[in-house]
Amino acid sequence: MTETQTVLISGASSGIGLATASLLLEQGYRVIGLSRRGQVKQLEHENFTALTLDLDDLPQLEKRLGKLLETRDVDAFVHAAGQGRFGSLEQFSLQQMESALRINLTSAMVICRGLLPKLRRRGQGRLVFIGSESAVVAGRKGALYSATKFGLRGFCLSLREDCASDGIQVSLINPGMVRSPFFDQLPFAPGEQPENAIAVTDVARLVLQIMQSSPDIVIDEINLSARVKSINFAKKP
Repeated sequence: MTETQTVLISGASSGIGLATASLLLEQGYRVIGLSRRGQVKQLEHENFTALTLDLDDLPQLEKRLGKLLETRDVDAFVHAAGQGRFGSLEQFSLQQMESALRINLTSAMVICRGLLPKLRRRGQGRLVFIGSESAVVAGRKGALYSATKFGLRGFCLSLREDCASDGIQVSLINPGMVRSPFFDQLPFAPGEQPENAIAVTDVARLVLQIMQSSPDIVIDEINLSARVKSINFAKKP
């Protein structure tokens, strides 16, 4: 990098977001981490700023983001926050369905709406979204989760076309099962062998590759899978 860039990361306190924030800090980026937990020990760094916020609260997100952008320039955004809810659709309340949409999809749209005016004026910027294999192939008990991730994928595809002439690159990474706290409250998890799941550091390295790619290209979409797919359904949340 010829100059220090600032990256806003949602979901920065855990999983893919935490791994990405850590790697970017190691590479000399400034990072603003947005999460419910705020500051975590792993991200105690002079170039890290914690923004404690629940993405489920969209009005507060819009307000706090607006105040942040009054004093800070953001060069890139990584949407790594996500919530997994799996089961038959009738199991979910209206509140749960709305919450999943807000966290996985609408919050990303709100953040991008806040960032885009400055990025367009500067003629450059990178937007990276962590999607899911559930945005490519739907599965049983995944109607709610797939709906949010298919929505995020559609949003990215259209946003890429809208932003291309303004120098803004929009990329999407669709991982399969990632070994992370995402599965802590779920009744299933990846198999126990290393080849049964993607490491959070593997996804973080792809984000870094996108950040360091030529401004004249766009890494549109990456589908990432474990080499040997295996699911442990005996796990208890």
